[in-house]
Amino acid sequence: MKKFNWLFIFFGLLSLVSCKTKKSIDQSPNVILIISDQWSTKVSNGSGNYDNGILTPGIDLLAKQGISFKQAYSTYPLCTPARASLFTGLYSHNNDVGFNLKKDSILARAKLTPTLGKSFKEAGYNVAYFGKEHAGGYGYASATEFGSMTHSNGGMLAEGSAYDPIFTEDAIKYIKDQKDKPFFMTLSLINPHDICRVLGGKVQGATFADAIHFARNDDEPYLRFQPRPDLPPNHEVAYEKGMILHEDFMYREVFGLNEDQWKRFISTYQLLIENTDRLIGLLLDNLKEQGLEENTIVMFTTDHGEMAGSHKLIAKTTFYEESSKIPVIIRYPKEIKQSTTNSDALVSTIDIMPTLLDLAGVEIPQGIDGRSFKKQILESEVSKNEFDIVFSQNQFGRMVRYDEFKYVRSVVYGITYEILYDIDNDPNESKNLLDDPKFKNQLTKGRKLLDDWLVNEETELIAER
Repeated sequence: MKKFNWLFIFFGLLSLVSCKTKKSIDQSPNVILIISDQWSTKVSNGSGNYDNGILTPGIDLLAKQGISFKQAYSTYPLCTPARASLFTGLYSHNNDVGFNLKKDSILARAKLTPTLGKSFKEAGYNVAYFGKEHAGGYGYASATEFGSMTHSNGGMLAEGSAYDPIFTEDAIKYIKDQKDKPFFMTLSLINPHDICRVLGGKVQGATFADAIHFARNDDEPYLRFQPRPDLPPNHEVAYEKGMILHEDFMYREVFGLNEDQWKRFISTYQLLIENTDRLIGLLLDNLKEQGLEENTIVMFTTDHGEMAGSHKLIAKTTFYEESSKIPVIIRYPKEIKQSTTNSDALVSTIDIMPTLLDLAGVEIPQGIDGRSFKKQILESEVSKNEFDIVFSQNQFGRMVRYDEFKYVRSVVYGITYEILYDIDNDPNESKNLLDDPKFKNQLTKGRKLLDDWLVNEETELIAER
């Protein structure tokens, strides 16, 4: 009889623990991660104050109701490496993704590596993924719902304009069906990446009119033909040697275009941004309609930027601000003060995974490179603190941002280059301060920061200087 009583008590306690766990997970916030592809913060940053005339009410609203980070950088300004880092919290040299990969090319590794999706699933979340993956399988890990389309391999002119509405529709349907427990959902939109198809890339001979045709939606009042601004102020600023590899599609030099052609290029890119924002707005509207807005963390970001004519370059992979800087906008009505801007903290793609987990109260996996910047989100008096340095890499160079400076070291065709920019006083990155004795201390600091990081990275670049 005594034994029975003890067993009764034991199972009773177990039941109480289970109930508490279920109650806890039921009260956990939903999490939505929205990723665009090739979104330039210089064209649109959520401020709602654009001199260029484009309208982005979706991310403008998100920023107004949450917080924007103005010093966020891509860990690797190229699709697959950036996305792999986002979903693993690891630098490229630690997750085996050093360049663009085909779908599921490292799927075996992805099954073993802690990821954002796995962490949420282990915490009791439903996990879903809609849209472009392009992360070697790291994004898909532990997702159980994908919708009608799971991946775009590229090649057609307007793949984003054709597929993104389908991805968004699937994501909205998924939200409507979520009743039993919290969910973590990724909506990964292709655009404004279609701009790559207009000048160079896999689809040759495409015209601006072709892209605009696919991007337009005549039912939306803000998707319209209209005068666009002049060229970027640094259009005529020559790129610094060592910032790009020549004749490579990913960061193509485009010469021979007149001013009108450049304006059409930029106008098309802006139209693609407007169309992408329209879809984001539809998702946010649905979230509100379902009564889920208050208890849902929404983050908007991108894998990398777009040069969009700056330094007469298009596309990405360079360490220029246009290519390496990314938007990071987060809304969580229950916790985050509205209309907050953090202009100081230097945050990175690798920090997104631990931050989202931390905000949701989910345990952060050990051994990742990224760090949670939750404190920088919730505490208004916090600016940088430990987030005062950020690193980035590509296949030929490394970059470190610190204080108001950017230091780059690269090896291009066997030649080693060093570059030092004063970002605050030279936002167009037009003057290399490498040989200026007034900046000797800043150069020394940049070299040391990168040297220390490269040692840990075990790269050969450190021996090339």
